[in-house]
Amino acid sequence: MIRLKLKYGVIVLFAVGMSTHGFAQSQYYKDAMTKQLYAFKTAKGANDILKTADGFVAIALSEKKEWLAYYYAGLCNVLVAFDKNKTDVDSYCDKAENLTKKADSLNKNNSEISVLKSMIAAARIIVNEKSRALKYGSQSAKYANEAVKLNTDNPRAYFVKAQNIFHTPEVFGGGAKKAKLVLELALEKEKLFKPESSLHPDWAKKEIEKEIKIVNQSVLKKQ
Repeated sequence: MIRLKLKYGVIVLFAVGMSTHGFAQSQYYKDAMTKQLYAFKTAKGANDILKTADGFVAIALSEKKEWLAYYYAGLCNVLVAFDKNKTDVDSYCDKAENLTKKADSLNKNNSEISVLKSMIAAARIIVNEKSRALKYGSQSAKYANEAVKLNTDNPRAYFVKAQNIFHTPEVFGGGAKKAKLVLELALEKEKLFKPESSLHPDWAKKEIEKEIKIVNQSVLKKQ
């Protein structure tokens, strides 16, 4: 997975009496999502991730009541935004935002979706840090805190919160030392976290561990 370069890291329900058509749709959804998730997790770069995003969009258009396909398509686009040149960032963020809105409309008050909103806002800072840090940094922090509030067991929520703290000046309550504490908490949450199904978000461990190394290096430099 592309590392998050912040500038400031389905349960298929088989109801009794389900029709044959409904069963076929659910089985298609599960199989298609499993295939796309494998492609996502084994992607080698931005081009692979974009292809995976298209696959998730195709699933979303077929299974219009399922939020996860929209979520993953949005995640793919924001990851690519972090990896692209400044001139391309907003375009991918716009795509991610539109997909996130659709996911949000299908599953309100979802911590994972708030994490995605935080990531999108943070990515937009890359375009022009001086003019955008205040606006989008505040938005990113707001959604990160919202994600934690919605699910205090979600390691990804603490991950994006920690990244916001790390890239916030110490004078405003941020910095490496405070970020490290939140990242350590995120890692503890990750050890205990159990996704609702094999299709639900479970990424975080590698990202948290990488960010802890970066934060530790920052702490050492200031000693």
